[in-house]
This record gives sequence, structure tokens and C-alpha cells, in this order.
Amino acid sequence: MRNTLKKLFVFDMLYAFLVAALAVMVPLYLIDIGVDVISIGAILSLLPLMYMFLRIVFASIADQIGTKMVEILESVAMIAAILIYSLSRSAPGFALGSFTEGVRDAGFWATARTDIKHANGKRDFGNALAYFVGIRHLADGFGRISIGILIVYLSFQTSFFLLFVLSLIMFGLLLTINKNPFRKFPGTKIILKKIFHKRSWCFWHNSLGLTTQQVIPNVLLTFILPLYLYSNLQLNYLTTAIVIGLYSLITALANLAVLKLRLSINKLLLLVLFMVPAFLFIPYLGANPLLAIVVLGIGSGCGNILSEYILSDKLKNCKNLSTEIGITFIPLRISEFLFMFLGGLVILAFGYEPLFYVCALLTVIYVIYAKEVLKFCSCKV
Repeated sequence: MRNTLKKLFVFDMLYAFLVAALAVMVPLYLIDIGVDVISIGAILSLLPLMYMFLRIVFASIADQIGTKMVEILESVAMIAAILIYSLSRSAPGFALGSFTEGVRDAGFWATARTDIKHANGKRDFGNALAYFVGIRHLADGFGRISIGILIVYLSFQTSFFLLFVLSLIMFGLLLTINKNPFRKFPGTKIILKKIFHKRSWCFWHNSLGLTTQQVIPNVLLTFILPLYLYSNLQLNYLTTAIVIGLYSLITALANLAVLKLRLSINKLLLLVLFMVPAFLFIPYLGANPLLAIVVLGIGSGCGNILSEYILSDKLKNCKNLSTEIGITFIPLRISEFLFMFLGGLVILAFGYEPLFYVCALLTVIYVIYAKEVLKFCSCKV
């Protein structure tokens, strides 16, 4: 069990590093080759949309036959996405790359939490989830900063090649991980029954509540910040990557520090609430957004902890864990799609301020939701 957990630890870090590097590279590369901001938003919005549909199917398959085959598909999709991006020179090619990334993310997140639960044994599931979120954000931060350095001192194409090599290493590591065994492939009726059975109002209430927190770092890291820092503030590639990477590193450090210090729920909610003024004022800080980025990183780290504890508490006795987690995040993926698809239009018409204001509003809603739900949560933060 411990050996599997260690390999999952390394695998998750490699995955997060690669995903973060591509999240910085692709928007900057699209700008570099002259793709307009509306098209960029439309291209990037394909990822959560495809992810939403595929994750549910992959999760139900994983619950029936085990996670290994799904994660092999995910690793192959990672390799394919990097190849497609490196060869693309137009919007349709990048749209195909975004679709492939959707397959990759669907495969990973359909099984990631399930693998942790199996490898973690009888130890605290919520604590394990929160810890893995922290180490992924740590790798995420290093991935964003590293790719900025590579782009500046090498080139986009050389950077794509190095990521391709790293994706092959990740695939090799996956093949050595001893996951749950293969079983008979399920029939379509079994998969559909797992997906479409009726769920309670409480289930969807928690799904929408978690969405208000998790949509923020996702759209910040993949859409708003790369475009805002590079196009609006005119920062260079390296500075843009460093600022975005700093956000992820601070998120990771806050996440891991909370697990160590065991802060009270009210203190964590207060730190999340500080994100509101940071969002409101960041458009007016000009080329010095560092303080706001630090506050947003700390708030995101604390919010991640609270969300993982809520999720683990609500689904801890669930039989089809992968499927139920996948269904839980349907509203999140729809929100990401709408945010990025419409975001380009909003930026063109009104600038970046409305997007930051929406993030501030979502933060307030999440704090209200989390404060109420955590009163009845059996997990101890």
C-alpha cells in the first residue's frame, strides 16, 4: 500500500507539472501566432466541456473494471495532446489538442481520488485528499515557472519536445504502479444505471457549493491570468509564468501549512474571504499585482482544504466512488466552459474587470455555503 501511494505521489506530481506547463504555453503560443482572444476563449473552453462528458463515462468504467486501463488512456492522451499542439499552427489544430486534453483530464480525475482511497487503506481519507491537492499545486507552480524559463531561453518547439519526453516517463511510471486488477468489461446498461440514477437535492446542493470554489483557480490559471498578465499588463513570457507559478506555489504552501497547523474552520473561511478584496482591487494595481496574487493563493489553498474535506465526508461511504465524484463536478465543468467561452467576448467588450468581479461574488457564495455545510461535517479540519 505505501509503495503504491509513493508511486501515485510521483505520478500525480508529473501529471500536475505537465498540465500546468501546457496551461501556460498554449494561451501564450496562441497569442504569439496571432489568434484573437475570442477564439482563444472558445478553444480553451472545449477542455472542460469534453472533460465533463468523458469523465463520467470513464469513472463508471473504472468503478466496474478498475482504474488501470482508464489511466493508460489518460497517459496516451497526454502524449498525443503535446504532439498535436507542437504541430498545430491554426485554431482547428489547437481545438483538437484541447479535445485531447479533455480526454487526458477526464481519465486522470475519474480515477485519482479513487486510487488514493484504495492506496491509503484505513487512514483518514479527507486528510490524504487534501495532502495530494497540496503536492499537485506544488508541482503545478514549478511547472508554470519552468516552462516560462524554457520558452524564454529555448523556444516553444523545444519546450514541447521536452514535455513530450517527460510525458513518456510518466507513462512508464504508470505501468509500474500496482493498481486494482482488471475485471470483465461492463455492459452499457450497467454503466448507464450507475450514471443516471436519481440523486438527492443535498447531493446537487453540495455539487453547486463546491463549484463556486473550484471554478476560480481553474479559470484563473488556464484563462484569466495568462491573458491578463501578458496581453493587458504587457509582462513578458517569463514574468507571466513566474507570477502564475507563484500563485500555484503559494496555494500549495497554504494547503500544506493548514494540514500541519490544523487551523479552525472559521480561520480558514476568513482567509478565503480575503480573496474578495483581492479580486476587486487587482484590476487597479497595474503592473504590481503581487500582493493580490499572494492573497488569492492563500485563499485558494484554504478553500481547497475545505472542499476536499466536504467532498470526502459526503462520499466516504459511496460504493461507486469514481462515478459519484464525476457527477458531483458536472456543474463545475459547465461553469468553466461558460466562463471561458463567454470570457473572450466580455474581455473584448468590457475588459478584465467583470471577470474578476464574478470571481469575488463566487467567493462570497462559497464562504456562506462552506460555513453552513461544515457544521455537519464529520471530518476534522
